[in-house]
Amino acid sequence: MVSEYENPFSVTKATEFSDQEINEYWVNFNTKDNISIDSILNPNEYLPKYIIGGKGCGKTHILRYFSYPLQKIRNPNITDLLSKEGYLGLYSVFYGINSSRFTGKGIDDSEWGAIFEYYFELYICDNLLSCLKDVLSMLDMSSHEEAKLVSKIVAIFSNTDELSNCLSIQSLTEFLTILRRKIDFQIQNAAFTRKLDYKDVSVLFSPGDLLFGIPKIMAESHRLLSDIKFIYIFDEYEKLYEWQKKFINTLVWDKKNPVTFWIGARKYGFTTRETKSGQEMKSGSEFENINLDTIIRNNEDLYKEFAEKLFTDRLERYYSKRGLEISPQEIKQQFHEKFEKYDENRILNEIREKNTKKEYEHLREFRKKITSAIKSNHALEVKSLKEIDSIILSIAKNTNNNPLYQKYKLFYFYRLWNKAKQGDTIKKFLNEINKEFLKFTQGKDSEFDEIKDKRKKDFIAQLAKENNVKNTEYSGLSRFIELSQGNARHFILILKRAIEYSRIRGERPLEIGGKIGLDAQYFAVYDTAKWFYDDIEVVGESGKEMYSSLKNLTDYFIQERFCDKPVETTVSCFYVKADELSEKASDCLDLMTMHSVLIEDEEGRYDRNTGRKERLFQLNKILAPLWNLPTVVRGSISLNNDIAEAIFNYNFNSKFKKLYMIRKSQLNAPEFLKRKSQDSTLFD
Repeated sequence: MVSEYENPFSVTKATEFSDQEINEYWVNFNTKDNISIDSILNPNEYLPKYIIGGKGCGKTHILRYFSYPLQKIRNPNITDLLSKEGYLGLYSVFYGINSSRFTGKGIDDSEWGAIFEYYFELYICDNLLSCLKDVLSMLDMSSHEEAKLVSKIVAIFSNTDELSNCLSIQSLTEFLTILRRKIDFQIQNAAFTRKLDYKDVSVLFSPGDLLFGIPKIMAESHRLLSDIKFIYIFDEYEKLYEWQKKFINTLVWDKKNPVTFWIGARKYGFTTRETKSGQEMKSGSEFENINLDTIIRNNEDLYKEFAEKLFTDRLERYYSKRGLEISPQEIKQQFHEKFEKYDENRILNEIREKNTKKEYEHLREFRKKITSAIKSNHALEVKSLKEIDSIILSIAKNTNNNPLYQKYKLFYFYRLWNKAKQGDTIKKFLNEINKEFLKFTQGKDSEFDEIKDKRKKDFIAQLAKENNVKNTEYSGLSRFIELSQGNARHFILILKRAIEYSRIRGERPLEIGGKIGLDAQYFAVYDTAKWFYDDIEVVGESGKEMYSSLKNLTDYFIQERFCDKPVETTVSCFYVKADELSEKASDCLDLMTMHSVLIEDEEGRYDRNTGRKERLFQLNKILAPLWNLPTVVRGSISLNNDIAEAIFNYNFNSKFKKLYMIRKSQLNAPEFLKRKSQDSTLFD
């Protein structure tokens, strides 16, 4: 039975998909220009690959797609599979080995190292033998031929007496399973016995003997396997300890044909290139480093096509199950149209309605600022509080009670006031503002054209915040794709929650004629942003310090956007001078980048005056809605050493508040008038 409440976007993690669903939901990232997933990974070559990417980038989906069960779905005939694909993908997850068991309990690290290496090979060979058993059955290998092949595998072991009865792949698998269970028993009881009983667990082969030996024997056993590569696809490398990673690196270093390796890892998990011998693998010669995040983010148009194919495929399956055959192009167009369009007038009208019987918050705040300026003798010719009402009326003049227009005029006023020279008056400023504004309303060239072009979204964000109104600018499929910034899971998660919230509101989002309202979109985006923020996998002191730095950074951005005279650049991007940062600040930036809190532009830039390299970062767009920050890039703020250290060096975080207050006084009236004579280069 098909439920009307089924959500085609309910599954957001590849680990929750069946093999069949992995195949059905597969979307290649481009199929041309040599940047498709097939061409980048290229299973036809032997060079090992470390496939790096952030949480939700699609890494696990990709790795599983190249595994034997998926190969078999694509090519049910084994002859076709071997001839067309030329490899067997042996997918295993490091999480399944539970690496944390192999430490402590009063047992020496060297013992744990030996037992881990032994256990690891038994664990991987279980998958290898399962695959080979299936392949051999489809190749119609006789029991006699199979027994002969197994005898060659048995010869790898140092003590063959225990394997004398192994005459098939199945019996060999069972033997290795028994060995693994014995080790499991020893590990489970080590907390009580404080030792590992090697009488019960005998080591029958050296590291790599089975991993490399069995594929070699297989390649020699059948003509169709003679040119086949065996790719060990290991996922969740980040789950391992450093010494365990070095063992995996050693296997990669020592690989023997017809075997190669693909290692999947989160960015923060690829922490060492060392082998057990202390040698360091070199990228490009001993392995290839494939950064999925960079590949996807550097190709925005291709990612958009990829994301649209993701939702189209899921919806096509959803409607097909309901007997509705709709073309992918129709699905794409109709789904785009289901999302209620962002309308700034809706926000402005809501603000009007909330303030029908009271003065707008921005005008009340302006009144306070003028009052404060009069008292501190910074209001130019205005000396009496009685004059404030006429100033307010002048700001509201010809705006038709439009709060956004009033914001434009206030910004212009603050800009003129901040640059006031001898002889200037507030009356003069107001006359100039109203003259320019009249031209603006008449469609003539005006100073307000540039203000509208560059500041409109900032002022709508300010108005939404001041009036406790939802800023629904983060809406629509195209915006969701932009917010996800190359991360497929973020995109799918937004859609999942948009459908859920829309249904709660009775909008029937997936039915013919149904809509997904702005409120549902707003909550979906906010929830996804909050999920990402809460799910960042940094714990302990490093996590505490990183979150502190993130708070300082976003507080700084918020102040830049929600002030009287916002900066002309995007308050989500910033430059820092790389060679002036302390090691602790640099480490914090690297940590935030590894966890995709910040996205670094690899090119950066060089300072025009000094020629020094500057690093360029952007706050991950998915986080922007949490603080009502922009996502469109238009210039970047340059942080000097003092503010950068106060934000990113936890030891200097205590200085942040002082620097923050200095900057606040530079950006807001009437304090900016009091600081004009002070040094203003701190934030240049």
